[in-house]
Formats: sequence, structure tokens, C-alpha cells
Amino acid sequence: MSFKHTLRRTAGDAYARLLFHTGLHAVVDKLMPRRMLVLAGHCVSAPTCASLPKDMKIRGDDLGRILTWLSKRYDVVTLAEGARRLASGEGSRSIAVLTMDDGYRDNLTHLVPVLKGVGVGATVYLESRPLDERRANWTHKLFWCLEQMGPEPFVLRYTEIARADKQGSIVLNQLVPHGQATTYHIKRLLKYEVDPVERDRALDALFLELGGDDRELTDALYMTWTDVRALAASGVEIGGHTVSHPILSKLPRDAQAAEIQDCAASIERGLGRAPVSFAYPFGRSWDFDEHSVAAARAAGFTTATTTHAGVQVRGGDPYRIPRVMIDEDAQLHRIAAEACGGYALLRRFGLDLSA
Repeated sequence: MSFKHTLRRTAGDAYARLLFHTGLHAVVDKLMPRRMLVLAGHCVSAPTCASLPKDMKIRGDDLGRILTWLSKRYDVVTLAEGARRLASGEGSRSIAVLTMDDGYRDNLTHLVPVLKGVGVGATVYLESRPLDERRANWTHKLFWCLEQMGPEPFVLRYTEIARADKQGSIVLNQLVPHGQATTYHIKRLLKYEVDPVERDRALDALFLELGGDDRELTDALYMTWTDVRALAASGVEIGGHTVSHPILSKLPRDAQAAEIQDCAASIERGLGRAPVSFAYPFGRSWDFDEHSVAAARAAGFTTATTTHAGVQVRGGDPYRIPRVMIDEDAQLHRIAAEACGGYALLRRFGLDLSA
């Protein structure tokens, strides 16, 4: 982490603590325009998601405390309902939304009890291929392999298998001597620096070599359509998250459209109604493009969310709604500073301390 980033995060944390512990967040909330805060997570910590890294999990008790605090001050609803209220001007309080990506089993078994305990709604974005074909995307095979053998042995063996992709092999080899063979660095390099076809081939080979079973892994991690229907019946909104969770901006226009439209069609078949909320996989501005936005609109989605921090205000782009990521390290004072418009206030002066 760079010195500049560390300094910005330290300043942002101090500012958030000031707002939170002095009660100034309530004053800022009244001064700032009505807004919608969208939180983004993946799993509520459960044995079924043990292989996933900590930045994809949040403890149920912690999530409950966050939602309880928000529900006392904001309307905590689904993404579709929050977007509707914000656009129409309905209601007097600002809005908070919890979203969860991918469609993991714990969203039914562990998330729903938390939501019912607080009395709020949420939105879950689904990948459709795990549901339709019981196949997991490459990241889960990566996490599984790393759990079996550790980062440095993984890099060495992956490099041996991927000799045909010399550029990718060199990139990964540089991790071990520099002491950077961590899950985060490996995932980032495989996501952006290695040819995806070669990456998937090498990962599949290593996954099978270690005794992995795609169907077994998918069944352990993901919901079934029966689970999804039960989740929807509990009041959770179901949204789309593509078929196979690719980086959309790396795909041709037609392939992007297929990933988005086929996901929407699958959800409509599974639930009997079309989804209206969509989340771009990975969600950074470089992970999708104008073709992604056009495809989401053409598929019938009325909103699309990113993973850039911030809040949505009335008149904001409905296909670039910001989201604040939450995980095991989520801090309530930082969430409160975003929810009340505290960080948005600083952005007006060109100062972004929310990262």
C-alpha cells in the first residue's frame, strides 16, 4: 500500500470517527441532499464459504449491527425499491440498501435470519451458470487450489502447467522472490495480466490434479434454483450478475450482451419474472464499458451497480450506481460517514477520503 493511500485512509478514518462519535453525522445528514447508500458483500460467514478469502465474508453479528444502526436512521430496502423511491422523491429519509453478489448458499441459510432479525430487505445478484450448469467460475477454483497447497507452491505449479503462456508465467514467477505470493496478488494478476483462456485451462488442469470436482465445489458454495425461489419468497430481491462473472470490458460487444441477456433470461425462467437490478462483475470502471451499459439497458435492467465507493443521489446515472464494499474488516463509523453524506461533502471540494 502506497504512502499516499495510507495517508488518505488514515485521514478518512479520523474524519469518520469524528462524525460518528460526536453525533455530527446527524447534522451532515440533514444538510446533504437525500441519497441512497448501497453496501456490497458476498457471504455471511458460514462453513460453506470457508474457502473464500476474508474480503468476501462478513460475520452475521457484525452485519446485524450495521443494519440495525442504519435502519434507525434510514429506510433499508431492496435496490429496486430504493432506486424507485429516490427517483420519485417518495419518503423523507435517505435510503440504505444491502446487496450480496454471486448467489452463495449462505445468502439463504445465514443472511435471511439476519434480515428478519432487523426487519429489512436486501438484493442478491446471481451468476446464472452455477445455477443452470453447476459450474463455478475460475476464482473459486483458484481459492480452492490455494487452500489445498498454499500460495507459493501454487505459483510454482501453475507456472509449470501454463508454460505455453510465457507472459503470464513470468508475471506469476515474479511474485515468489518478491514475497508477494498472496491470494490478493495472485488473483489480481490472473484477472488482469494473464490471457483468460490460458488461465482457465491451467487452473482447470491444476484443480483436477489436486482432486477437485466442479459439481461438488459448486454445490458446496452456491444456491440451487429451489434455494433461490425460497430466498425470493423471503422478500429478498433477485438481480442479475452475468452468466459466468467475466470482466465484461475484455469481451466483444456481442459476448457482453450474451452474458447479460442470457443471465436475465435464466432468472426469468427460474423465478417467472424478469430481474430489474444488475451488478457488473468486479465492478470497477475498467471492468465494464459503454457496451456493458447498453447491454444491461437492452436486457431490461433499470439499474446497474459498480464497486466504486459513494452514494447515489436523485438524477444520478442509474447504470453507474456506486457501492461500498463490506467484509470482515467493515467499520461502522466509515459506513456511517458515507451514509450521512459526509464523504460526499468532502468530494464537493475535490477531496476523496472514502477509499
